[in-house]
This record gives sequence, C-alpha cells and structure tokens, in this order.
Amino acid sequence: SISFSTSTIILIGIHRFHISIMSQPNVFIKQSQADRYDDVELEHVVIHSNSNPSDVAVEDIIIAPDGIDDAAGAKKERRSMAASLLVNKKAAAAAAISVFGACAITGASIIGAEQKRQQKNALAAITSDNSSNSKSGKSASAPFCETEPDSFAVNCGDYFANETVVLTKDILCTDNVTDVRPVALKRINAAIKLEGADAIIDCQGHTISQLTSKYAPHCDRRPGPSFYDTILRRQMKQECDLFYQGGIWLVGGATAINCNVENFYDGYLIEKGGEVQKSDASRNRDGVEILDDSGSTTRISDMYLHNNGVGIRMGTPSGMNTVIIEDVTSKYNVGDGMALRNVDITVKDSTTSYNGQSGITIIGEEAAWPTKVTFEGTVSSHHNKIDGIDVGDRINAITLTPPWYAQVIVKGVLNTYLNGKDGLFIYEEVDMQDMYVGDLSFTVEAGGSVNSCNNNEFDIFNNGTVNFVDEGMDGYTCDDLDGSGSGFPVCVPCPACN
Repeated sequence: SISFSTSTIILIGIHRFHISIMSQPNVFIKQSQADRYDDVELEHVVIHSNSNPSDVAVEDIIIAPDGIDDAAGAKKERRSMAASLLVNKKAAAAAAISVFGACAITGASIIGAEQKRQQKNALAAITSDNSSNSKSGKSASAPFCETEPDSFAVNCGDYFANETVVLTKDILCTDNVTDVRPVALKRINAAIKLEGADAIIDCQGHTISQLTSKYAPHCDRRPGPSFYDTILRRQMKQECDLFYQGGIWLVGGATAINCNVENFYDGYLIEKGGEVQKSDASRNRDGVEILDDSGSTTRISDMYLHNNGVGIRMGTPSGMNTVIIEDVTSKYNVGDGMALRNVDITVKDSTTSYNGQSGITIIGEEAAWPTKVTFEGTVSSHHNKIDGIDVGDRINAITLTPPWYAQVIVKGVLNTYLNGKDGLFIYEEVDMQDMYVGDLSFTVEAGGSVNSCNNNEFDIFNNGTVNFVDEGMDGYTCDDLDGSGSGFPVCVPCPACN
C-alpha cells in the first residue's frame, strides 16, 4: 500500500498489474502500456502482480511537475531536472521520500543501484535552496546525468589493501555489541583496516570514533591473545561496550596520517610494522598498540597521545623488531605514557608528563629477547604520578619466571624530574648486567646525560642488578639515591632551584 498526498506520479513500463484504487482527488497515476495512457485521480494505490515477480519490470518512478501529463513529457523533464519540480519543495520532498524510501510494492523490484543513486541526487536537488539555480527554475547541473562515484565511500568495518584512502568527513561508528551473535565478538576487528606497504589513510584532520556507553580508558579487560578468537575478547567488548577493538588497524607497513581516533580499545593497532604520523589518539584504552612480528619496523612520529588508558603499549615481542618513536607527546593518560617492550626501540625528542602512573615503563623480558631502549635527542618525563622512568615487569611476573632482562643506552639528554615518587626506579627482579644475554647495562654514552632531579622521593632507586656505565664525564646528575640493588651511578649534584 502506497500513500501519496500532493504530487503527480508516473509509472512507466508496468505490465500485468491489477491496480486497486481508493479514490481521493489530488494525485494522478499514469499507466504506460503500448503507448496507451489512462489517467486515474486517486490518493491510495495497492499494486498486485498477476505474474511471477521476476516477470515484472518497473522501469522507473519519478515525480513529475504540475502540467506534465504524459510519460514522454515526464522523461524529458527528468533529463533536464528542474530544481523546482513542484512549487512547494517541502511537499515534493515528502512525496519523494514516500516513493523512494518508504514504499513497499509487492512483487516488484523497483530500482537498481544506479537508479537509486540518481534518485537520491534528485531528492537532494528538490530539497536544496541552491541560489545558483537559473531564473527559469532549472538547476545549473543535472542530477539525473551520469556522474563518477566517489573513489572511496569509507564506512565502519572497511578493509583496504595497498590503496590510498582520503577522508572528507568524520566517521562515527554506531554498531552495537548487542546486535551481533556473541561468537562474532570473539574476533579482532577495527573501524578501518589497511594492509600493505602501499596502503595509506589520510584523514585530513578528521576523527574516527565509535559510540559507547563506557569510558574506554577505564576498560580493565584484556582481549587475550592478539589474533585468536577468544572468549576474553568477547567479554572485553561486552563489558566495555566496544564493538570495534581498533580504530585504525595497520598491517604489513600500512600508514595513517593526519588522523584523530577516539573511543576504541586500541586507537591505532599496528601488526607486522606500520607508520602513524601527524595524528592524535584520545579516550582509548591504548592510544597505540604495537604487535610486531620478527623483522618488522614501526614508526610513530609527530603524535599527541592524551587521555587514554596508556599512550603507547607494545605487545610481547617475537623476534628482531624495530620501533622508532619520535616527536611524541604522551600526557594526561590514566596509566603510563609509554609502556615499552621490544628488542630494538628508539625514543627521540619526546615527552611524557602528567600521567596517572609512570611516564615511561621499560618492561624487561626473557633472555631470548631482552628489551633494549635507546634515547636520542631530548627526552623528558616529568610530573607523572608515580615514576618518571621505571624498569621492570608488572605483567609477566604472574606467568613467567624472572629475572627480566633490559638494556638502556642514552645518546642524547634524558630528563626525569618533579615526579610523584622516583625519577628512575628499577625493580628487584631486573637484570641489566648479565653477560649471558649480551653484556647488558644502563649506559650513558659520551655526549649524553641522565638528569634526574627534584623528584618527590628518590632521583634514582635501584632494587635490581644494574651496571651503570658513564662513557664520558659527568653523565649522571642526581641528588638522592636509594635501593637494595647492586650498582649505583656516580652523580653530579642537581643544580639549585631559584
């Protein structure tokens, strides 16, 4: 049953139909068959097919302006597409929506995808107040004419392989965890996934986010093993109300640039290497999570990570990986500014501050792949609630056996000051000297320096086994030293504050 109120509708090319009419003046329905036209004045029409639906062909449904009383005239008018198809645009829009969007015609396939796209263009022309229309009421352009579709219509859940994607607007994902079977929630997913070294998404400053009733940074459910379907992931999504785990998922060297990502478990999820640059992440459980495979390289540069659970987090390493973090600010996060664990990490010209736990946590690993971090340029960690920099492992201590192996090399300037507890804290089960795993140490190279001053408790607190090395002169600056571990640096006193 179709209801019409104020416009003229023309059905062209209908055959073998029985039309039941509840007559009310206002609207004309014109039936075209073998060049015969019969006008019927009506308001309500019920169309029944007398044949198999596949035999029915409804070529077109169009809105004709007043004064056009035959199909040929309507077709001609459609081609020119007058902007003022009806005198009353609001009435026309209502009629068009009734026909194009809400009608159900039993036994008929109304329009193909291309016709539907053209009719949407027509509706936009009807309802717009475009001042560029000519005096005759004709639109300067013809919405019914063939146009090239957008290169990429980006939608939530899309996947792109070795393609360049450019966003022209924000993307808001409204998928709900209650709308799918629970088994589907076990799978890792993302709002946008890109794969391949030639895959690039340029968000042009636009934001990718999802609706959620929870605050993602407070989600305390881990999704379990990275790429397996797990009950833990389903529980995380349900309890934290996060349909998509990742905002942007980069695989195999893909790149994201000029993006803002909000309200996901992982703002940027990087697998087998990738690059994020000139981008922001906020209100995610992890701003960036790096899940590298052996031999991959990940670059994080010119990023602002704020108000996440953790700014940057790295998964368990599985081989020789390279991670480069440069010109990154990570602040106001609920947990750590950066949680680093990998074989080859470089942090350059970056700052962590005002985080709810430590600024930078270096997570020691097993002897097979000790965590190695190199600081270059100027790196500062200050005003964090706990420590500026700590070296240890809070996660693996539950399931694996210590000690945890780590190495730190300072080539530039490493500042840690005004933190809530210690400037540099090293856990008791950390080994930074064992010859067995490669002559580990905490080393300041010639020309480099570690400056740990004016922290609330201690500037350097060592409970572990550490070989502090100063390859130059006066590489360490600190005042208060403590801890039960073996090995302490020789420090130059901190300068007095004015």
